[in-house]
Amino acid sequence: MISATKPFVKFHRYDQELASDIQALNASGYHKDDIWVLKWNPDKNHSNQRDNYYKYSTHFESAVGNIDSKAHFFDNGGEELRTRLEKLGLTKDEASALVRELQETDYTCLLVVRDLKDNIIKMND
Repeated sequence: MISATKPFVKFHRYDQELASDIQALNASGYHKDDIWVLKWNPDKNHSNQRDNYYKYSTHFESAVGNIDSKAHFFDNGGEELRTRLEKLGLTKDEASALVRELQETDYTCLLVVRDLKDNIIKMND
């Protein structure tokens, strides 16, 4: 069942901070079904963008810990990310804006949390 409220979205790098945020969510009672890590993978896009391939494939950061058991992990191209964000409760325009920003910044993934309460994890600066 999809919630009527918008999910919380945080830009991330696939690194220790992401693993720490997921651990904090799990410790606060959030389950795997409420937590999604959406990683943009330019190899799965139709366009061949050398700069993005270099940025995401050659210098891929490693997250510490077993994230797969604590959150859903989605690794795909732009169109698939937009579709997944819409399924998680965002509008088509919101999803497109987030994917575009993800592609234009040095972030590599989005952390999406359904019904986030309190200040369990730190917001982006």
